[in-house]
Amino acid sequence: MKKSRVLLVGLLAALVSSCGYHLGGMKPDYMENMNTFCVEVFENNTVQPNVGMLMTTAMANELQSDGTYRMAPRNEADFILKGTVTHITRESLRTNTDDTYVSSEIGLVVHVDYQIIERKSGKVLRKNEASATGSYFNQGVNTVSAMDTALSYATRLVAEEITLNLTAP
Repeated sequence: MKKSRVLLVGLLAALVSSCGYHLGGMKPDYMENMNTFCVEVFENNTVQPNVGMLMTTAMANELQSDGTYRMAPRNEADFILKGTVTHITRESLRTNTDDTYVSSEIGLVVHVDYQIIERKSGKVLRKNEASATGSYFNQGVNTVSAMDTALSYATRLVAEEITLNLTAP
């Protein structure tokens, strides 16, 4: 009876290990030989202060937590991610029930252009753009704080989108 259990456990372990699970995402073909990355500080072409730093931090955190690539110093990284926050647009997501000209919920759409550059050759492997929306309610005393939170959330969503493009075949 004990031998059959050990055999059954061994068989289950072999089956589970062959299911194709692995840590981190899969890489697209153009990133096949890339293992380490460096995120340069994103340029900010908007009038909103600190958006470049928000985007840089969100991007580094997202790539690290994904686990497909490891962070490295610039002079040792296989690829460099370089980007620009091009603009931020505002859109009305919900209007006030008393006055349709007043927005009660406002969306902040963060637009980013980015490049993946092979460090050794300087060759641009991919150019792309990404955008995402964070929203806040235009009510109450703390509208500025709510807007900052929405902006931070939108940069994290953009970073998720870029990471997905770097880890999906």
